[in-house]
Amino acid sequence: MIRFFDPARLALLHRDLRRRFVKHPGTSVWWRLRFLLGHPQYRTLLCYRLEQAATFGPLRAVFHWLYHASSRKSGLEILTPTLGGGVIMPHWGRMILNAEAIGEDLYLFHNVTIGNDYRTGRPSIGNNVFIGAGAILIGKIIVGDNVIIAAGSMVTGDIPSNSLAAGNPAAVRRQLAPNEIQNLIGY
Repeated sequence: MIRFFDPARLALLHRDLRRRFVKHPGTSVWWRLRFLLGHPQYRTLLCYRLEQAATFGPLRAVFHWLYHASSRKSGLEILTPTLGGGVIMPHWGRMILNAEAIGEDLYLFHNVTIGNDYRTGRPSIGNNVFIGAGAILIGKIIVGDNVIIAAGSMVTGDIPSNSLAAGNPAAVRRQLAPNEIQNLIGY
């Protein structure tokens, strides 16, 4: 029997969808599909997830082509080998995700760059991280779990878990209680 998709990779897509539609209970499958295909950033994420999940060569090639076509239109580039499930992107615009690894439940705004410093390497981002509009994370840094990075911040150093970072260069402004991030961002 031929498997066309890896179930573990499809579970990441399912987690994205479940988290995205938590605020829209009772909507039909058609409404959700129209939403996904109508928003460029989610269409790109959908094609990326399906490309990663496809195990059948020709099917993977089709989703690879669709991902790149959608990426050019949406401005979302996903170069991260490990991207956890539960990604939320409420606005679309130029976003580059070039990290070593990104954990579960990433909340990401437009014009964010997570990128490579060719001297040191790529960032690693933990679980449950919120990154505001226009933030830049660059170099071999570690961003812990339950972190909020304010809009317009330039992160070039490690950010510990349970903290709020802001500024250029970004610095920890205050510590957060473990569940405080959900109350602040509403997801």
